[in-house]
Amino acid sequence: MNAEEIRIIISRLSALGYQEENLPSKENFLLLQKEEPFKQKLIIIGNSLQLAEEWRSFIIQAVLTKRSPRFPIVVGIIIFSHGEDRVEKTTLDYIAETPWVEVIWEEVGNKLVIRKPHFRWEIEDKVVFLASRHLQLLREQERTKAKEEVRLYPQPWLTYFLLMLNLAVFLVEIILGGSNKIGVLIQLGAKYNPRIWMGEYWRLLTPLLLHAGWEHFLFNSIALLQLGTLVERLFGKVRFFWIYLLSGIFGSVASALFRADTISVGASGAIFGLLGGLVYFSIRKPFTAKKLFGRNLWIMLGINLMLGFIIPGIDYTGHLGGLVGGLLSAYTVGLGENDAIPNRWVWMVILLVVLTFSTKTALTPPQNNWHLSLEEGRIALERGDETLAREKLEQSYTLNPRFKMTQKMLAGVYLEQGYRALDKDELDEAVLYLEKSQDLDRGRRETKNQLLKAYLYRGFNRYNSGEINGAEEDCLKGIALNEKIEGFHYILGAVYYRQNRIQEAIREIEQVLKINPDNKNAQALLEELKRIETEENS
Repeated sequence: MNAEEIRIIISRLSALGYQEENLPSKENFLLLQKEEPFKQKLIIIGNSLQLAEEWRSFIIQAVLTKRSPRFPIVVGIIIFSHGEDRVEKTTLDYIAETPWVEVIWEEVGNKLVIRKPHFRWEIEDKVVFLASRHLQLLREQERTKAKEEVRLYPQPWLTYFLLMLNLAVFLVEIILGGSNKIGVLIQLGAKYNPRIWMGEYWRLLTPLLLHAGWEHFLFNSIALLQLGTLVERLFGKVRFFWIYLLSGIFGSVASALFRADTISVGASGAIFGLLGGLVYFSIRKPFTAKKLFGRNLWIMLGINLMLGFIIPGIDYTGHLGGLVGGLLSAYTVGLGENDAIPNRWVWMVILLVVLTFSTKTALTPPQNNWHLSLEEGRIALERGDETLAREKLEQSYTLNPRFKMTQKMLAGVYLEQGYRALDKDELDEAVLYLEKSQDLDRGRRETKNQLLKAYLYRGFNRYNSGEINGAEEDCLKGIALNEKIEGFHYILGAVYYRQNRIQEAIREIEQVLKINPDNKNAQALLEELKRIETEENS
């Protein structure tokens, strides 16, 4: 054992209460001391080159110097080997027969073995054994580290080519009308399940080149630049491209399987695949990986996965699919030189089975073909034919009412028709379409605002025309959507006044004045209502 390893043994014994004593010795013995109830323990550490007489001399010196007149003294011996030299048997026997010596440990084959046991030293024996085992593991790690060879491939250029290709496609998106326009993205090959089910299987690959907005493009470009150059240097160009391409396809397939109701673009799946490749590198070359990126890889992976679940609009299934695809792809090709894995073909079989089964499932269209009506409705919307769009979207919704994309498109059509009806004062038709839109997409604020306006206008008209019950219904529906609009409370208070429901009328008019204390009409009406209430109570 070297000096550092001996210090590790001493630190473990120090945890039991042993203190290192400074006793001059030209033979470089080390002495530890500990006092226990009714006895005093010494541990003497030496090596296999020291002679029997030197051991005897130091033991006597230690006992005479450190012993206490109150307690008996006992001694334990630890003998480390010097290189391949073992302590001579005669020396070992001589030490064992020396007075005070109760226990002896000897280093044999890079581990400490007890040669003379004693019941009083059972705790120390366990500590020495565990420390010795720990040192064995450290040596094994050092041997593995010494054997770990990593080849860095030539400077990357394929990553820069992919970046320029992404930029060129992004500029095409802008020229065609904007990178945030759904129609442009679908036209250029976004992952869009209805078209995939109609036979456009290339949409599992083309989303890698598309991006929705400058932020999306810049974020993915920076990530590709950082990760791509590193993975290309560690795996080589061909293996890097294999991982990137397969990961992107895996991400698109996962998105088509589990997020069929979303339109997805971006190289995020492929970029997560590069992270999967680095995970493989960390498994195969742990010491080099620790030097290169330490914990940063796992922190980055954890943060990005968490953001995928938290931030709306991120296709987290594509990220997870890309990560799995990158790890499997890396296992199929490895790092090249100095990275031999027995039966690597098994990983290729696993990858092919997973990819084939998942892709076949993703490409299989729905049995009742509701997606055909959805696509016809979407195309009709792009042409501005709202009548045909509504007909086809309603047909698709009837066949599959759970598909969110259909819900949002149909809700948009209903909103537009409700908005136009409201503009023409066709209030019944406006409420009808806006309620349908609200039922399909409750998160759209514009629909809620237009529906509130329709309820308020129709409630006012109904009140003036004598449709008291209808006015009450509209006001209650409006208050359910937003109780802070004074108009609903005022009309409702007037309705209750005409129905002679005085206390309810007072409650609604008081609510009006809470919202707008300066409302003169409400103040006057409240005075009248309270006068009537007083007369009824008197």
